[in-house]
Amino acid sequence: ERLGAGGMGEVYKVTHTYLGATRVIKVIRPQISESKDAHERFLREGRAATKIQHPNVATLHDFSALPDGSHYMVWEYIDGENVAQRIHARGKLQPRYAVRLTIQALLGLDAIHRAGVIHRDISPENLMITREEEERVKVIDLGVAKTDDAGEQATRVGVFVGKLRYASPEHLGFLAEGEKIDARADLFSLAMVLYEMLTGRPPFEATSPHEYVMLHSREQQFKPLDLPADLPGGAQLQAVLTKALDRDRNKRYATAREFAAALEEVERSLPDPKVMQ
Repeated sequence: ERLGAGGMGEVYKVTHTYLGATRVIKVIRPQISESKDAHERFLREGRAATKIQHPNVATLHDFSALPDGSHYMVWEYIDGENVAQRIHARGKLQPRYAVRLTIQALLGLDAIHRAGVIHRDISPENLMITREEEERVKVIDLGVAKTDDAGEQATRVGVFVGKLRYASPEHLGFLAEGEKIDARADLFSLAMVLYEMLTGRPPFEATSPHEYVMLHSREQQFKPLDLPADLPGGAQLQAVLTKALDRDRNKRYATAREFAAALEEVERSLPDPKVMQ
């Protein structure tokens, strides 16, 4: 069955003819198959994904070309729902549950970053939650990922990839001359997702790309001061989010591991409901 379409490809759920295993195949859109930029991004996703083997990152099984020169990838099929669907179904998530999901996502990001890759499109849609008895978060879709390889071409000036709602200031161009987006942009985006899991809505909402840029360009720093007053661990979570969402990336957590360690400290103080919701 057709699962959906992304910025450059279509995604299908399939059965492997010989193995009987369920997989996901991602193919490039026919109408952009002649685009050199699209091909380069598709190839980059495959090359990046093969470097990463981690339980919190979707597995790439195969990568090949069709006779017409287009490419396709065979990915692990994840039986579950994404974080956006979970929020839509349940509204606000229990703090301890939201923190556990975020820690798992950070472990996946740590593996991605250690492989020299920046995801660049962390959002609720790109974090899957498995339906296993022991739920697991898996980071998916490296379609706009950027590697740190010396030969990698930088994204052209003025070309933005990713989702504006979860974009870091760096994504929107707020960088000093000569600086490039690094892994801390992914951490900012994930902090935005955590905020949404806790409150049921994203911290930044705007009606146009220009408005999103203006939200990040104001001189005052964004501080998530509106966490519910009765939220368990609210003060500690507020402190973590304030650091993770600092406009100055040098004041944020330096690595996914550091961010995860801060959340693990908070988790120890949070009530653990008998059934996570």
